[in-house]
Parts: sequence; C-alpha cells; structure tokens
Amino acid sequence: MKTRTYLAAIVLTVLVPLLALSAWGLNLLLEEEKEARLLTVEARARSIALSIDKELVRAEGALRVIGQTDQMSREDFSSLYELMRKTITSPDSWAVLYGADGSMLMHTHHPYGTRFDEGPNTWVPQAIALQKPSVTNLREGRAGKWKVVSVNLPVKSAGGRQFLLSHTFHVSHLTALLHRQELPPNWVVGVFGDDGISIARNLREKEFVGKPVMPELYKASRERASGRLVNLTRDGFWAYNTFTHTTRADWTVAIAAPEEEINRPARTATLIAGCVLLFALGSALLGIVLFARRLSASFDLALDAAKSLELGKMPVVQPSGVVEADVLQRALHDAGAKLEAENEARRRLEREREQLLRSERDARRAAENQNNAKDEFLAMLAHELRNPLAPIVAAAHMLRLPGRDEASVQRTGDIIIRQADHLKSLIHDLLDVSRVTRGLVTIDRQPVEIDAVVKSAIEQAQPLIDSRKHALALDLRASRAVVLGDKKRLVQVIANLLTNAAKYTPPGGRIALMVETQGEQLVLAVSDNGIGIDPELLSHVFDLFRQAERSADRSQGGLGLGLALVRSIMTMHDGQVSAHSDGIGKGACFTLTLPLHAERATQARAPHDAARGGAAPVHLMIVDDNVDAARSLAHLLEAKGHHVTVMANAHSALDESLRNPLPLYILDIGLPDIDGYELARRLRAAPGSAGAVLVALTGYGQMHDQHKAFAAGFDHHFVKPIDIAALDRILADAAQSQPGQAVCD
Repeated sequence: MKTRTYLAAIVLTVLVPLLALSAWGLNLLLEEEKEARLLTVEARARSIALSIDKELVRAEGALRVIGQTDQMSREDFSSLYELMRKTITSPDSWAVLYGADGSMLMHTHHPYGTRFDEGPNTWVPQAIALQKPSVTNLREGRAGKWKVVSVNLPVKSAGGRQFLLSHTFHVSHLTALLHRQELPPNWVVGVFGDDGISIARNLREKEFVGKPVMPELYKASRERASGRLVNLTRDGFWAYNTFTHTTRADWTVAIAAPEEEINRPARTATLIAGCVLLFALGSALLGIVLFARRLSASFDLALDAAKSLELGKMPVVQPSGVVEADVLQRALHDAGAKLEAENEARRRLEREREQLLRSERDARRAAENQNNAKDEFLAMLAHELRNPLAPIVAAAHMLRLPGRDEASVQRTGDIIIRQADHLKSLIHDLLDVSRVTRGLVTIDRQPVEIDAVVKSAIEQAQPLIDSRKHALALDLRASRAVVLGDKKRLVQVIANLLTNAAKYTPPGGRIALMVETQGEQLVLAVSDNGIGIDPELLSHVFDLFRQAERSADRSQGGLGLGLALVRSIMTMHDGQVSAHSDGIGKGACFTLTLPLHAERATQARAPHDAARGGAAPVHLMIVDDNVDAARSLAHLLEAKGHHVTVMANAHSALDESLRNPLPLYILDIGLPDIDGYELARRLRAAPGSAGAVLVALTGYGQMHDQHKAFAAGFDHHFVKPIDIAALDRILADAAQSQPGQAVCD
C-alpha cells in the first residue's frame, strides 16, 4: 500500500473510535438535558395541583365554619344567607344550600327567598350520603346555564334535618387560576375529572371544556398517580403530556409541552456535533495529503543521493526529510491541539461574558422595574395622604395661637376630627390588599349637599392655594343642591382639581370654582389662568401616569394619578368629567357633571354632637394590655359621662365580671393570657354577662377576622383606631337597653 494509505489508516484508526465515543457521550448529555426539562414540567404540574388543592381546602374550610354556626344549627336561613353571601360569594363563585331531597333552598347569586322551579338535583342525596366533604366533577349549573364544579359539605341542624352546603365555582374561576401560572405561551395546561371530562384549560377553553380528553391520556391517568406520555393533543401538535393528581379531589392536572420545544436543544447540539465531526474529518484528510507529499519528497532526495553514489559522484548531503517530517507532524499536531484548546477556552469565556451581560441587563431591568414600582406606590401613597394632612396641620397651628375663643377652638377641632376620619378611612383602604390588587373600590352613596363637599375640599386645598398666593373666587349658584354620592370621594375629586389648579398656576394666579344646575344635572367647574394644557396632551389628560413635562416652576407636579382617580370616581357616581384648554399659557377648565338627587337631605347628624346628647351614662369595661390606649379611651368616655372600668388582662376581667356584671365590654383581641375570642365566649357563658354587648377592638380587620369575632359572640367589630361616632351610637343603644345589630366598622 502507498504511504498515503497507511497514513489514512493510522489517522482513521485513532479518530473514528474517538468520534464514536464523543457522539455516545453527547447523546447521554442530551438525554439528561431532555429529562431535566421534562422533570421541570412535572414540577410545574405538581405546583398547579397544589394550587388547586389550596383553593379547595379554603372552600372546604369556609363551609366547615358556616356549618358550625348558630344560624345553621337553628335553621336561621335569612341570617345564614347573609353570612354566606358576605364570606364565600364572588362574581365567579357562590354558595348554595340544598335540602336532603336535592331541592335548592338558597343561592347567593339570587335574592333571599327566591323560589327555584328546577327539579331535585339527584347528585345532592349522594353527596349527603357520603357524610364527609366531597368535590364534584364538571357538571351543569342551575337550569343548565353554567358549567361548574362544587365543594360540598353535609350538615345537620339542631332539629336533625340533613342539608348540603355547597361552594360552587364557575369554570372561569379555575381557568383564571391556570392563567396565573407563568407557563410558556404554547404550553397547554388542563384539569379533568375522574370521568375524563375537561374541567378547565388555559388555551381554547371555550372549545374543549366539558368535552372528553384524549383517550390515551385518560387511560394513563387512571392507571398511574403521575407520569408522562407522548401523544397528539387536541390542539393538533405532538407533545410530552405530563400529568399528576390533586389530593383533595379525584382530578388530574396535565401539562402538554410541545415535543418540538423539548427536543429542540438536542437537535441543535446534534447539528453542532455534526459540524465538528466534518471539520475533524476534513482536517485529517488535509493532513494526510500534506504529510504524503513531504514523505514523497524525502524519498526522492534519498533516491537522488543513491544515483549520485552509483555514478561515482559525491552526493550532496541533504536531509532526508523523514525525521523532520515526523518532528513537523508532531509540532503541527501539538500546535493544532494547543490552538484548539485556546480557541475553545476563548469561546467559553465569550459565552460566559455574554451570559454575564445578559444576567446583568436582566438584573438591572428587574431592579429598575422594582424601583419604578416602589416610586409609583410611594407617590400614590403620598398623593392620597397629603390632602387630609394639610388641613390637620393648619388646624393644629391655629390651636397654638393665643387668644382663641371656645367657638373657634370647637371649629378647629371639628376640622381635625373630620380630616382625621378621612385619613383613617384612606389608610383602611390602603391596607385592603384584595380590593387594591383586584381594582375594586367601594363607595357609600348617600344624599349629600354639594355645599358641604365644596367646603371640605377647600379646607384640603386652601393651604396650597394660600402658599402660592392665588385668589380663589367662588360662584355657588346651587350650593344647596343634593347629589347621591360618597362624600369622601367627592371631596377627593374637587380637592384634586383645586390642588392641580394651584400647582399648575404661577404664583399670584386666579382660580375660580363655580356650581350651578342645568336641568337634572349638577355642574361644577374649576378654572384657572395657569400654564394650560398642550392640545396633544388634552385627549390623554385623564390617563393614568400621564402629565405634561416638568419645568422649574412646577416642582410640586404629581405623577399623573390625580386626574385618573377623578375620572374613575366620577364614573362610579354615574357622572362625567371633561377638560378644556385653549393651549399652553392660556389656563385650563375642568367640568364635573353629576345627576341631582330626587330628594333633598333634611337632616345632618354630626357624630360628636350626638355623643353630647341626652344619652344616659353607661357603666362599661375596657380590657386591653396596652394600658395607655385603654386609659386614653376611658378618659374620653368618662368625659362623655360614662363610668369606665379598665382591665389589663382577661383573667382580671373575668373575676371582676363575676363580681359585678356590666352591660357593655370593649375587648382587645391580642391579650397576653387568653385571647379576646376566648374571653368573649366565657363572658357569654357566664349568667351575669350573657346578655351584655361585646365590642371587639383590634388591629386585625380582614373579613375572616370579622367572621371569627362574630362567631365568638361579639356584637360589633372595630379596627383600631375606634370610630368614636359609631361607639357613641352603641353606647346610646346600650343605655336604652335595646339589642343592636352586628356591624363591621
């Protein structure tokens, strides 16, 4: 064989096994990578199943609490209806009470007393017969209008009658839960029952919910608690279908991850390995050609030397080239190996650098987003709290002035009390995380004279108007007009407009507030001669976070929240708000339109005046381990004419109550020895205090805290600081020996 053939054989003998071993090792790594991705899918499926279990556990827990109430035991259905409507009713879930024969007695999405003509629900007796909580598969809702699932709890009244409490969820509730999972957009996650019918789905739910899942998936879910299979999904793509079961219901959670997405890294790596293989083979062939040429040249030199000797000539001594070729070959091989190692190290460093840069950019972006979110939250918080703080601070400074008469001090105190109540309610709204995250705002619509609203708004904006030396002109042509609305929110709207006018008007400007009626509408306009509004911004002026660019004379400009709040509040009051400006430097005018109330308010009741009325004094007890808080409240009530006993712990309060039962008790919940719930139960159990009025005073104000307090025997629930006006009304009722209704303040 030729030298080239030997060289090729040597190279291939070494290279082929090495490449085969490399391909085998690469295949193992790729399989491990694919398995790791599939394990991630399994973990996501278990996480979703756990989220569903938590939702079902919360529903079951709520039903157990309701099932153990006195209302259920006494079959007080009207009170039970109100309790269920307040606790476990939302737009996509409701509570239902069924009789033992399957008839529907109450439905919290329908008014109490509604008669339901549909026939008995045959599944209800079966659920009652289980005598334990159960969860249904997907079923038709009332009259077949909805597709629902429900958590059911059999209960028995004191009279021995059997009922079924049901917390029913529309499928959109579970669909929303699936949408909250952070999954790739092309992954399909679904939930189906032990009957193989789809309950919820994150994609194309309207098309597939209520229909059977793929037979092979259903069969696998019945045979194993969890696992995976490759199949063609109903969405028309091949996928790794990973499934697991929930623990609270015989439901299956399945995630279909596209096979293409799971296998893509393996194919990419295989392509790269193929390119490397071709490069290695090409390099080997090139080396064979080069080395063969060098060996042939060395053989020619040796032949020339031999011919020179044959002719008798002194051969010219020249290197044969064989050793040199070997040295060169080793040098080239070593150099090539070193260069490849250096190139690989350089590529690895480059990849690491790119990864670090991406991580740094992602971290910086995340930090900026978090910082922006923090700034926006703090800006909103400051925006909401400054308005009531301004008149409070001004009134406090007025109290320090010498020579104040009693009437002036009384008016100043009224301002502080009114604005402090407003501030307290705003803080209560900020702490209501559920309403903020879900975008819910509750308004208390009552008949209110616009004159009182305007005065309160001016109190809030007056310090800023005075500080910028503006002239405020009032034209109240309909000051006695009455609208149906939330006074606090309407004050917030007008104060916002006045504050904006003061901010965006140069010092010494003019601000006008006009109120008039036009037919059945109340029209209120706030105008100024300030910097005006750019025509391009005018159409977006009520959008969230939109405002004109800042300038040096607008250092007090907000973050664009105020006008968005104005529009939202006016919408909730069935009103409108509009803005007009002739351009930059030509001022602006904001106009509010509200429907007039059909009946005028004839009486206005001030809480502090009511407390000073002719209500008889009450002997009551305050139990609070915060002695300063208890003493300060006791001093206030004693100043109103009541007799107050203060106790710092529950055992002392019980001992004193046994010796001298009182008609009313104000109890802190977080007491050091036994909590306020247990103290309330013991007071109810004692003959002398069984009929006393029990008031809970606590820092815990969530809905479940209120329900827990009422279940323990409390008549009223207050969140600190206590609403003095409401407490005065409770004391007045206690003085007249009239039983009160439970309220949540």
